[in-house]
Amino acid sequence: MWGKGWRFLWLLPLSLSLLAGDRDPFLPPEDRCQTAQLAQWRYGGAVGHPQYWVGYLLDHRNQWLRVRQDDALPGGWRIHVLTAERIEITTGPGCEPAHWEWLREKGAKNDAMDKPAVSTVASASGGKK
Repeated sequence: MWGKGWRFLWLLPLSLSLLAGDRDPFLPPEDRCQTAQLAQWRYGGAVGHPQYWVGYLLDHRNQWLRVRQDDALPGGWRIHVLTAERIEITTGPGCEPAHWEWLREKGAKNDAMDKPAVSTVASASGGKK
C-alpha cells in the first residue's frame, strides 16, 4: 500500500526548489517589461524633417537619449511613431500596456539652455566696458 509512491516523496521538496530557482522569495518579481518607469520618462521634442526626425527622450535617470524611428530602448521597447509633437513606443510581447505615448512638453524651460547668449549689461554698453 505504501509502495512506490513513498519512495519518490522525497523528490517533492527538491522539485519545488528547482521550480522556484535561485530567486529571493521576499523580493518582488522582476519587471521584465519595465513599464513602471514609463510615467517617469519625458519627451522633449524632435529636430530634423518629416522623413527623418531625431527625438529627445529624458529617461527615469534624468539622462537625455537621442532616438530615431524603429530604435530599440531598454526593456525591449521600440520607437513606433516619432514626430515633432509626439513619440509612441511599443513595449514588447506580453507587456501591458502594449503601446505608450508621450507628447512634447510645451513651455518647459531649461534654465541652462534658455539663458541669453549676451547679458543685458553687456548688450546695453555695446558689448564693451
